[in-house]
Amino acid sequence: MKPNEITQRDIDKWTRCTPTTQLCRPTESGAQQNCGNIDEREALQIFDTIAAKARLADLGEQSSALAHELRQPLFSIAIANENLRMMLALGDMMQPQLVKAVERISEQVQRAQTIIDHTLAYASGQSRGVVSADLGLAARNAVRFLKPLFDATGIEVDDRHAQVRGEVALCQIEAEQVFVNILRNAAESIETRRDAGWQGAGRIAIHIFTENGKVQCCVADNGAGLSKDQAKSAFQPFFTTKPRVGTGLGLHICRQVIGKIGGEVALVPGETEGARVEIELPLLETA
Repeated sequence: MKPNEITQRDIDKWTRCTPTTQLCRPTESGAQQNCGNIDEREALQIFDTIAAKARLADLGEQSSALAHELRQPLFSIAIANENLRMMLALGDMMQPQLVKAVERISEQVQRAQTIIDHTLAYASGQSRGVVSADLGLAARNAVRFLKPLFDATGIEVDDRHAQVRGEVALCQIEAEQVFVNILRNAAESIETRRDAGWQGAGRIAIHIFTENGKVQCCVADNGAGLSKDQAKSAFQPFFTTKPRVGTGLGLHICRQVIGKIGGEVALVPGETEGARVEIELPLLETA
């Protein structure tokens, strides 16, 4: 629960501990004073109002994070649109590629719409109900989503060890966005190492497995790496080692998403090069 979020449990606890027919406050002498009458319905309305204002305040704080999330599908739409424009100039011979580009644009428009729907649902206080996501599928979808980036930068992504079904209590779009953020960070780290003169082959590997009621995931890269101090600070909002291109929100968002269902995420410097992100999430209990 966020610090400024009031839940029904808080309201129930308040109404049990405080007589709803008599609100009291201490006087200057420390004694309790009768402040009038208020029924339970009025108390609930007051707390509903406070909770709504708290959600709006929280949305204001998260506006930068929302902008960051929407950049992902818009980035993919922009690439697909440019590919579509070039293929249209080549005529009918590119028909299969044209269809693929159109499908990609449609898919990413839906992704952006889903992000907006989730935000509006939170603002209105609506529950999302029971949700589940396949973590292995989320990782593979994220790789496919970022394929144009990996192709353009010559980075090889090995997701052979991500062929695992691990159901967790997230919606699929949230799980995919976690991997999109992590994979983009890994790709940018590899580019940073290249900018420093390194000429090796960029590699990212994803390993996912289940054990003892949990799903474990490791995303490792051979990029520029980072210090232990940087690894500790990486999940703080707006912390970035690439201020010209980064927002410093990717890993912060990942920790928020993972933490809300009791999961853990850590960034660990590689032993010889690069870094790895380690994730542990409780498997969703099925009936």
